[in-house]
Amino acid sequence: MFEDKFYVKFPVQKVWDFVLDPQKVGPCIPGCEKVESVSEKEYDSVGRVKVGFIKMRFKVKTIIEEIVPYTFIRTVGHGSEIHKLGRFKQKTTISFNKLSDDETEVSYRSDVSMVGRLATFGDRIIRAKAKEINKEFVNNLKKKIE
Repeated sequence: MFEDKFYVKFPVQKVWDFVLDPQKVGPCIPGCEKVESVSEKEYDSVGRVKVGFIKMRFKVKTIIEEIVPYTFIRTVGHGSEIHKLGRFKQKTTISFNKLSDDETEVSYRSDVSMVGRLATFGDRIIRAKAKEINKEFVNNLKKKIE
């Protein structure tokens, strides 16, 4: 499980619109090679990650399960490593809290489960890398929005 929050000096509506635009948020995700809208609530993406000496590429499908405008998003997703190193499932909630007219708190929680060689490679190592990627994503997102 990954859980964190961050603050953006931007109105909640603008942060919301940015996060829901795959063409804007995709480039903020480290290693994201492509994001495509399949429908209004479904996205396919491809990304790459390097953990130590191992390079991995993932195909990922993300579906927005629940949405409360300017307040809450819940997604589910699943993906597989292109070279059959394993698969994962994720459930993520993102909450938006208007602190003022020009400041927003964004909090998120993501539960991820892995199977295959990914899981045996070392859950702790992969989770540490995921935390690093999350931190870089937040920094990229804040730079793009602000």
